[in-house]
Amino acid sequence: MSPYRKKEKLTIAVVDTETTMMNAYSHQVFDFAYVIGNVLDSNCEPLERSFLIDEVLDEPKNFIWTTPKGMPEGERKAFALDSRYEPTLKRRTNAKKGVSWEFALDYFYKDCSRMGVDVFTAYNVMFDINALRKTQDQINDKRFRMPNGMHIMCLMDIAQTKVINNDFHNWFNKQDKFLQNQFTTDNDNISYSAECVFRYWFDNYYYKEQHTALRDARMEWKLAVKMFERWETEIKKDFINFVVNLGWRTVNKIPHANKKAKMRKQKRNLLT
Repeated sequence: MSPYRKKEKLTIAVVDTETTMMNAYSHQVFDFAYVIGNVLDSNCEPLERSFLIDEVLDEPKNFIWTTPKGMPEGERKAFALDSRYEPTLKRRTNAKKGVSWEFALDYFYKDCSRMGVDVFTAYNVMFDINALRKTQDQINDKRFRMPNGMHIMCLMDIAQTKVINNDFHNWFNKQDKFLQNQFTTDNDNISYSAECVFRYWFDNYYYKEQHTALRDARMEWKLAVKMFERWETEIKKDFINFVVNLGWRTVNKIPHANKKAKMRKQKRNLLT
């Protein structure tokens, strides 16, 4: 039996990171936020924190996009400045929010301990964990550690398996093309991004993900609450401490939630 099954309170930390990209300094966190609360209480007013990281933002080279690493020697060129850089600098100046990486991470650990966080989660949780690890390595060569006793869960994993199901596909197929475009990638595949799941679940078909860490963490918190309202037992049993990325092909070709759940269990059995 799952150790969570009888618990009336489950405190989760929904984490979101905005990172550098498309250069030799990619995947460093410059905007770090989290929302902590009891996911089983839909009326919970969660704790929110947001940090802009000085060490990353103070280095403009982190935000200059370059041609791919595989280009011949001497031909890798700078071609653009990340469009998020200047607005983030303005946010830091206006809100006086810039902090050191060590300060932000220490605050996170203390909040998790003080609030008794059970589960660390994010949308595509492994991306965020790897970004935290890389930033820790790059800034001070220390090892990023998950707070003691904390478990891991991926909101995208739940969305792929449970949300993008038969009901979604039936609904999608009835929509006009212009509306379908709000739920597909540039390659016309069904999208399971947080933005598209939010559009579907909250009937907000033109919602735009903000791509600032706190705003996105707030949105993902809402998704997490709704996921637990619908599938609390299954999530506690099958998704905590077992993360699977089914991939876009599976999400597009296999709408049946039960079939995808079976695929996840088969992967789990191979690892045990």
